[in-house]
Amino acid sequence: MKTLFAIVLGLIAMVLFVWLIKAPIVAHYLTNKMKVNVSLSSLSISPSKTLIRNFRINNPRGFHAKAAFKAEEIEVDYRTKALFHEPSEIDVIDVRDIFLSIELKNLTGSDNNWTAIAAKMPKEESKKELIIHKLVLTNMTVEIRGLGITGKNETKKIDRLEFDEIDSREGFPTKQLIQAIFQGAGVQDYIQQILNPQNVIKKLLFSENEARP
Repeated sequence: MKTLFAIVLGLIAMVLFVWLIKAPIVAHYLTNKMKVNVSLSSLSISPSKTLIRNFRINNPRGFHAKAAFKAEEIEVDYRTKALFHEPSEIDVIDVRDIFLSIELKNLTGSDNNWTAIAAKMPKEESKKELIIHKLVLTNMTVEIRGLGITGKNETKKIDRLEFDEIDSREGFPTKQLIQAIFQGAGVQDYIQQILNPQNVIKKLLFSENEARP
């Protein structure tokens, strides 16, 4: 199963190495990579920082919400030399003003918009490794559709989440994220499979089988 946040980590890592191309070209490349529409309004890159504005991943057809994920700003801070280490290192990723849509199509949660997105992605995995020293998610709105037998909808507001020392070799801290989003909703057990991003980082991060744009 796949999840948004691992996808974002992989996308940011790829963008960091696309130093001279414009935002529409990056969006087109990511759309082809993910097989769903990806857009961003601007991309600003310097030797120590990348700033992406109005980043958006659309849902595949057949889901209620048009957007699966939106972020008004994604700021990535790094040391240029560290990007070329093995593993690569990023100091901070700060994702601000977030909308996350999770739409469950069955009672177990195994069929959902994020598994649909993951199913469209390439099957190859990269051997490139990445460490993110801090990931910050601020002002996050989570829309959950189709919970339980009644199929109810729920909206959660989360002011801030922080994760330290995320290593692509070990996977994303899935349990902490699930607890923050679904606290009190009674669905932590089966929802964990929806948001398990461990394999997505390897799939998106510096694909060894594709030429970089």
